Amino acid sequence: MTDNPLADTPETVPARMVNELVYCPRLFHLEWVQARFATSDDVEQGLYVHRRVDQPGGADMPEPGEREEALAGREARSVWVSSRDLRVSAKVDIVKLAAGGAVVPVDYKKGRPDRTGRPWPADQVQSVLQALVLRDAGYRVDLAEIWYHETRQLVRIPIDEELAADVRQVVAGMWRVAADPVAPPPLTDSPKCPRCSLVGICLPDEINALQHRRSEQGRPRRILPTDPDPQPLYVQEQGAVVGVRGGRLEVRRGSDSIGASD
Repeated sequence: MTDNPLADTPETVPARMVNELVYCPRLFHLEWVQARFATSDDVEQGLYVHRRVDQPGGADMPEPGEREEALAGREARSVWVSSRDLRVSAKVDIVKLAAGGAVVPVDYKKGRPDRTGRPWPADQVQSVLQALVLRDAGYRVDLAEIWYHETRQLVRIPIDEELAADVRQVVAGMWRVAADPVAPPPLTDSPKCPRCSLVGICLPDEINALQHRRSEQGRPRRILPTDPDPQPLYVQEQGAVVGVRGGRLEVRRGSDSIGASD
């Protein structure tokens, strides 16, 4: 057994997984470390939005430092690039070829920016990482862009040294999470959880309810099913008994009925 907790981790992590880490550290651990995955309507919609940019094509990427003015204004699609320094790989949806040998990575997102028109933190980290990986490959990158499909908005992110340093710190923290065999705790009462594709694996409300009971920290948020069709029933009343009467599921405590469901 090695003393280095990072020894068994892969050489590189995809930039989209760093996005997951910023969005929810537990989601990152479940998907990338434990290799657990589940699809959802949001996941499938995202794949549909990416259907065109997921196909390699467009202009050929010039060599780093090549000042090919004839390529300025053209685009390369689905460009793979990696950085040994960052230990990050990225598939960039679109790389715009600008004048003077500069390039601009463009990431496609199915949703919308935040209320101020800025990118969400997880999206920004992923886009900046794409820019840094391209820089490490020898390209000049001063700007990254995110295209939000729902609102048809293009958001620009200038890449300065402060922002680059912040993102490098995020990557360093990501490797510490990846080296831990235990997943981080779930988010608490978060609006992110109900639409997460892994909510049925993560079980944030169930786990947090158990933690609240063990620590005696008041009443937990009531657990609600994300899919109404199966109609699961969660019994949270101490001493309750579940039975069937007249074709209906009935919950009783002592001689009193405290709930019933068809």
